[in-house]
Amino acid sequence: MANSRRRRRENSIGGGGGGGGDSISSLPDELLQQILCLMPTKFAVRTSLLSKRWRRICMIQDRYTAPKMMSLYLRTGMASTVKHINRWIELAKSRKVENMSLQLKFKTSKYTFPDSFYTDSFLKELKVSIFYTDMIPRGSVSWTSLKKFSLSYCRLSDESLATILSGCPVLQSLTLYFCNELRVLDLSNSSSLRTLRVDRNYSAPTPMQIVAPHIHCLKLMNSQLPCTLVDVSSLAEAKLDFWYGSLHGTEADSVRKMQELLEKLHNVEKLTLGENFLQILSLPKLRGLPFPVFNVQALKLETFLFEYVIPPGIERLLQNSHYLKRLTLHARTCKNEVGFRWSNSRRDAESKHVATFIELMFKSIKTLEKMVVRLKDCYLEARGFKEMVQTLPHNNNDNVSIVFSDTRYK
Repeated sequence: MANSRRRRRENSIGGGGGGGGDSISSLPDELLQQILCLMPTKFAVRTSLLSKRWRRICMIQDRYTAPKMMSLYLRTGMASTVKHINRWIELAKSRKVENMSLQLKFKTSKYTFPDSFYTDSFLKELKVSIFYTDMIPRGSVSWTSLKKFSLSYCRLSDESLATILSGCPVLQSLTLYFCNELRVLDLSNSSSLRTLRVDRNYSAPTPMQIVAPHIHCLKLMNSQLPCTLVDVSSLAEAKLDFWYGSLHGTEADSVRKMQELLEKLHNVEKLTLGENFLQILSLPKLRGLPFPVFNVQALKLETFLFEYVIPPGIERLLQNSHYLKRLTLHARTCKNEVGFRWSNSRRDAESKHVATFIELMFKSIKTLEKMVVRLKDCYLEARGFKEMVQTLPHNNNDNVSIVFSDTRYK
């Protein structure tokens, strides 16, 4: 019985005529090629197990186009893979990849990009993280479609970066993360660049000068010393946060740089200041210095909520923001006037401190239309919090709206 079923199945595959050949092999090449064009690849491969001619047609089929390869994500730290990286990059280029992310974390082996890497007309987004290895293009660079470019941990000279950027005519976004060798970042020839983010390690040897007359958005993070903004004349949005020890070096020079930095930001419309930056603004050595008048309309402060006082830096910032319409507070754990954190068991009491702090903020702002307060869920769920919100003063302006949200969600 089993042998009979097997014979019937073989006859079905072979065309049922008992001629010994399969029905696929008897078809002309033109018809087989047309069938291949209409079949998913996995089905064609399965069928090739039944027909030797089918396998040959698969190999010579010139009308089949594989699905477009959009991205290459390569992350490796194994020395044995160094010799294969060029092949992977060339494969991605041959498939006209638009997004490429290369994270190369070699401790003992060094890798140098081939000259062909710097020529690609299809690449639109590139992320390169190559730990403390020199990135020096030996020839010209031509990334004519590149719009987003991110470099991390690269040992990169001013000249090398200038060479790279000269080959990126439509670049819109540039991120430099811990590229500490850079001293003068001249972006005056990058006319399409709109967003710049610079993260510098606190061990960077010198401050960086930034010449970026075309950018609209600037983010400076984790810098040992304030960057010198030579030209940011088109800037509309900025976000800053520095390491708290930023001013512990040559004090007078650092204070002067902080003052110059604030002057360069006075025309931005959207401003975000991190917790460390706000603490620096409140240092006694900065309190007596002239403070610029800001044109900011939307201000975001990442800060602690204090019980009875507004830190001097925040107070001066609010007083000098004459056109402020929207204020966002991304609140940390509450502190008292001395600066100690309150116990986790005192959430109900801390909710009252939130109300006190917001009331003080209202007294400092006359033009406010909306305040967004982002708190941990433990505050939002505290006993009596909703009732407390309804009693908040609006500085004699009933048009001011207050919105509370959870810090876990943007």
